Amino acid sequence: MTTGDHPAVVALSAAIEDAAGLLRIPTDGVALEGMDAREWPDSCLGLGREDEVCTDAVTPGYLIRLGDGFTYHADQQGNVRRARDDVPHTDTEIRLRYSVSGGIAGQTTSYETDSYRLTRAEVDELRRLITEADFFNVPSSLPESPVADGITVRLWIAVGRRNHEVVRGDGINADDTEALEALVSWVADRTPARHPRVSGESL
Repeated sequence: MTTGDHPAVVALSAAIEDAAGLLRIPTDGVALEGMDAREWPDSCLGLGREDEVCTDAVTPGYLIRLGDGFTYHADQQGNVRRARDDVPHTDTEIRLRYSVSGGIAGQTTSYETDSYRLTRAEVDELRRLITEADFFNVPSSLPESPVADGITVRLWIAVGRRNHEVVRGDGINADDTEALEALVSWVADRTPARHPRVSGESL
């Protein structure tokens, strides 16, 4: 089996071709954001239509996340299904990355999510927190001077094509609002703890 014949490569190629066709761009213009092995509950890859007959059998495959909010379910034969019937609204999709690094042990933890991995209630709550924090207008700055074994916290959020990163940590003086702290707490609660856990890990 050549690399091009590998089930993962075949599935990814099919998903990229479909997304490129919908976006009307070359396939090399479609970005891969993530791909994980999954087992789907039926032959319809968990995305059967109401009038569709699906075989009730576990189907090995992949979850493929592409740029512009496209998510696909695939099997190992290269069959793919888009996770939503409509083309995603690129002006409303949320993507988020959060990381905490540094300290005496130099350990790092991170959390990443997007609108497709959250429930509708979580998306609504996160969107509200972003709005209340006025996140895209929050100043971001680097430490005034290097701090030995200092901790650095980064929160990057994109809504549609608009994105912004806020950096906080030792050596950075910032008068953050309660609304921003509430947003960070929401994210931090979903982030794996560093070991040993360091208290005060927030923006």
